[in-house]
Amino acid sequence: MSEKFNFANFFGMESDKPKNEDAKLVDNVVPLTRKDLETNRNIVVFEPINYTDVDTIAQKLLEDSAVIIKLGKLDIKSAERMVDFLNGVLFAIHGTIDRLDKNIFICSPKNFKVTK
Repeated sequence: MSEKFNFANFFGMESDKPKNEDAKLVDNVVPLTRKDLETNRNIVVFEPINYTDVDTIAQKLLEDSAVIIKLGKLDIKSAERMVDFLNGVLFAIHGTIDRLDKNIFICSPKNFKVTK
């Protein structure tokens, strides 16, 4: 009870450790530069010839790459199925799909911004 009351110690701002033990703490601060914050932003162009190519396109979207899809070589039913499936993938990753031309779409993940 002979110890004096200390507000810093009461609120946990001052440790009970002796001063020489604080010198042993490891500095775990990692400096970040603008370059470290930027991610690789790729745009991949696909021209699928059948519906099974949708797996590869979806994988690229999950890897945070934007994808331009040319659906000219697909029949109408397969193209509709592919766009529907990719809409689901983009909904899950908070991405967007935009039409560039009659049979050309761009699918972009959340970190891409497409302006018209």
